Amino acid sequence: MLKKFNQFFHPQVNQIDMSFTPFMVNINGNILQVMQATDDNIPDLLVLEEQVYSGHTPWSKFSFASELKKRRNSLYLVVYNASTLVAFVGARFSPEETHITNIAVAPSFQNQHIGRYLMQMMIERARENDSDCVSLEVRTDNEIAQRLYQSLGFKGNFIRKNYYQDTHTDAMNMVLWLKPHQIRRKKFTF
Repeated sequence: MLKKFNQFFHPQVNQIDMSFTPFMVNINGNILQVMQATDDNIPDLLVLEEQVYSGHTPWSKFSFASELKKRRNSLYLVVYNASTLVAFVGARFSPEETHITNIAVAPSFQNQHIGRYLMQMMIERARENDSDCVSLEVRTDNEIAQRLYQSLGFKGNFIRKNYYQDTHTDAMNMVLWLKPHQIRRKKFTF
């Protein structure tokens, strides 16, 4: 009886499951280890960013450390081939929306379906957590990534001007709806 009484006053609303068990996977002939990112991975994450973004690191050591602390509603995964970091992905989860915050694949491992695999994992996790949609931002000039996201069902939503502050590049917000949705229209009274 006390348990029911307690649940009435303190309901568990849409508990998000952030548990993750590391595993090995063969993607396109590459044996890869997928595991949850920790602070120990930050040096490798920065090196991978430099490779992907032509010497730039859009996310700093502080940015990664800050995001990795948000374990209640975020999941960051790293993908290693032996001792080499080849990809990572991060997302924040809520019942309304799962937002992909970051994804990168090392240039020497691109076009091998690793990025698609990671996106599909996060989309499935969003479904398991009952999110309404998955969203992300992508550079407006990154047509390869846009095609990948479109092939997964994402649709362009709107443009965020100067979203990437380091390069003053615009971003396209893209959304994959997991549940039927309605456009909410504001009612105006005159």
